[in-house]
Amino acid sequence: MKKWFIADTHFSHTNIIKYANRPYTNVEEMDRNLIENWNQSIAKEDQVFFLGDFGLGDVNHLHSICSQLKGHKICIRGNHDRNASWMTQVGFSVVLESAFLKIGRHLVELIHIPTDQPPIHFQLHGHVHDKRPRTIVSNQLNLCVEVWDYKPVSEKMIVSILDKASKQSP
Repeated sequence: MKKWFIADTHFSHTNIIKYANRPYTNVEEMDRNLIENWNQSIAKEDQVFFLGDFGLGDVNHLHSICSQLKGHKICIRGNHDRNASWMTQVGFSVVLESAFLKIGRHLVELIHIPTDQPPIHFQLHGHVHDKRPRTIVSNQLNLCVEVWDYKPVSEKMIVSILDKASKQSP
């Protein structure tokens, strides 16, 4: 079982294509590509930490998308996600506001919106789309799909980034 991380898919959200300058002509193309990218990386037994803003639509529509996605899905609720009960109906096995997780040798906070004050620990987040790079900024790592080629990020990749950043710290 591997661990994967991803944020801000915004399935079926037409305006996100323009807002985040996504390379899609419509939501059908975007949704299809996001599902393909997810399933090419993730196996059914893998664990996926979703860091918020899954998609738009009614619960049945979002459940139909979520049910196509491989892995055991854990949701860290985003500002565009409804309540925990709704997200469970969508298809997430666990729904949280935030969590701490050991990733490699690092205790890491999983959250949707990065804190304004840089945390003393590492923080994985979404929310900012392409407004931050895919490198550590103030102990925070942006996992929005826009900066990761619309694909989930492996635990191995995150450990590598965190290890490198912790060696560079004073």
